Order: sequence, then C-alpha cells, then structure tokens
Amino acid sequence: MAMAEMPGINRRRREGLYLLKGEHMKRFLTVAVIALLVAMPAASFAQTVITDEELNAITAEEGVSIDFTNMRVGGTTTLTSLSWGDTSGFTPGYNTAGYFGFRNIAVTGYLANIPSGTMNVDMGTNTGTSETKIFFVFPTITLGTANISGWLCGDRLATLDSTGYSQGGILGFTGFSTQVSGTMAVYAHGP
Repeated sequence: MAMAEMPGINRRRREGLYLLKGEHMKRFLTVAVIALLVAMPAASFAQTVITDEELNAITAEEGVSIDFTNMRVGGTTTLTSLSWGDTSGFTPGYNTAGYFGFRNIAVTGYLANIPSGTMNVDMGTNTGTSETKIFFVFPTITLGTANISGWLCGDRLATLDSTGYSQGGILGFTGFSTQVSGTMAVYAHGP
C-alpha cells in the first residue's frame, strides 16, 4: 500500500498534525537550543573589572539595620495593677504578706513615637582587650505625649484588689513627654 493510500496520513496532513519522532525530534531540539543561545543578549555575560583602588574603597560590615516609619506605641493603655511587696511581712505584728503599688493605671496618648529613623545593631570585639560588645544606635524616640492616672494602694494581695485594700492617693501625670536617642552598648564584664 502506497503512503498516499494510507487513510491516516492524508487526514493528519490536512489537519496539520505531524508527530516528531527519532532523528527529527533531535534536530528540532538542537535547533531550538541554538536559537535560545543566540537570542540571549551578549551584555548578560558582561563583567566589569574594577581597579585595586576602587576595591580598597569598598567596605562591608555585618550588622542589622531596622527602619522605623511612623511607629507608635499606645493610644489607650491600661494596667490593672503594678505592685511590690513582701510575702512574709515583718515582725513584730506585721507577719503576713503586704504589697504596695498602683491600681487602675490608665495611659492616654502615646507611650512611644518614632516618626522615622533607623536603628543599627552591630557587634565587635576589641583586639586589645578581647572584650565583645553589642552596639545599638537608636533613632530619636519620643516617649509620650501621654497622660497617666491611677491609684496608689496598699494591700495584702499582690493584685491590690482585696476588699480591704487601702487607697493611699491618686497618681497623675499630665502631658508627660521625653526623648531618647544615642548609643547603647551591651557586654559582659569580669568580677
């Protein structure tokens, strides 16, 4: 039977369907890979050589930078109690627990505000003393502007909420604000 007489061949040619097999597939893949390599721009393989002087001007350090943008802490902040005390009391006569502190603390406004800035954290060892330090370089941080109020209390419970607590007065700060900036170093020291 001649090729023209094969029923499937004419149908495939009319529909434009040709299957690549064997040697035809290898030639097609080879041509495709060569075409991709030729199509890639030569500039993608370019490298620039820099001089020793340019290389000496380049410095690199390890460390961490933290960028702040309009970071605020606060709004309305509350604290049920903040106390300091002694679980065993003292003698004579005051031999049960007693606590002193603040109750129902409310802060309106911002506790901290960093409009923008970068905090850098870096670590190094002094070659002469072998002392290792971590350095924190802070952006300007504004603490406040906040209004703080609460009760000054004494109680037998650390939570300052027993039925027999004593209110000693009212705590109030209005328009509290300060700024923090500079460098902080953290390191271990000998005895």
